Amino acid sequence: MATTFFYRRRLPHILPPGYAFFLTFRLHPSQPHPLEEAEKDAVCLHVGRMSPGKVLAYVVMPDHVHILYESSRDEVISKTLQALKGASSHTLVRQYGRKAPVWQEETFDHAVRSEKELLATWQYIEANPVRKGLVSAPGTYRWSSLSRA
Repeated sequence: MATTFFYRRRLPHILPPGYAFFLTFRLHPSQPHPLEEAEKDAVCLHVGRMSPGKVLAYVVMPDHVHILYESSRDEVISKTLQALKGASSHTLVRQYGRKAPVWQEETFDHAVRSEKELLATWQYIEANPVRKGLVSAPGTYRWSSLSRA
């Protein structure tokens, strides 16, 4: 049986297995500029490889990433996020010359508790590039699950 994990850094994290999670992480403040196109492509590839759960929706913005992720029953989501952030950081440092740390240590994680909340979170993620003035329609933003569907 999977165990619910709780830990605290600056933010409390209660991470029950087998849930959908709304995840957000940001570029580290020491990063001199937002993610460039090729860097966002690389992060999208890493998001697509998240496992053992399932990525339901995502968007890679210039300075942050949103993911709607359904974890597996035995998955420890903090370990999955650590793997994602570590692998994408490694790529951005090695291939694109970024200086570590690439991502802030903290990650915003929220367990989605209803179908209504799942839909609202999905729509929020898809509309993020429009709200930020990057595109006029959600499906036209290249670095999202909606445009890659």
